[in-house]
Amino acid sequence: MVTQEPDYVPSGVTRYVLRRPQRGLLGATIFVFVFPATMLALTYLGWATGHTGVGDVIYFLLFLLIAIPVGISMLKERAAVRDHVLLAVDEGGVYLAGPPRRIPWREVAGLVAFRTWQDGEDGDGGKWLARLAVVRPGEDCLPGAVAWRQPGPDQWGAVADLHDEKVRLGALAAAVHTYAAGLPVWDAGQIKARRAKGQVEGQAG
Repeated sequence: MVTQEPDYVPSGVTRYVLRRPQRGLLGATIFVFVFPATMLALTYLGWATGHTGVGDVIYFLLFLLIAIPVGISMLKERAAVRDHVLLAVDEGGVYLAGPPRRIPWREVAGLVAFRTWQDGEDGDGGKWLARLAVVRPGEDCLPGAVAWRQPGPDQWGAVADLHDEKVRLGALAAAVHTYAAGLPVWDAGQIKARRAKGQVEGQAG
């Protein structure tokens, strides 16, 4: 039975874990502390030497009232995703984030990494997004079992977005086989949805 978890709590030995590292902390710190402190020093020097009027000081204080809460909110947001676990393999099964849930081994028929295409705004550009599917029992997910069929890997079971993080497929397979020998773990490559035809196209990658 799939269980919902607020965050990853190891069940026994964790054989594989994929985290989303914290990014942007330096920029948020500068925005909250360094930039206001520098501006405060410059404003004080300007006021002390007569180059800055009272109005300028008031404008700066208003800026601080807005900037500091925004900066603190940025820091809290980044702290919430610091070392956020996206994928983990342990004795209890496979843990996936977004939403966080744990899938026990008896409900895992395979793991398939793949990438889906996300169009850019207004149809300009786009990018490939890394994802991982934990295949439910009953699905034929062996590599080469079918050329490419409907539905694709994103319909084979629980799916997690891995954002920009890269799965080390060999290490993942070794971890999975510790608890479920012979379970298929493979990379399905790139899958691009064709809206006009309503089908899925697989590309080796």
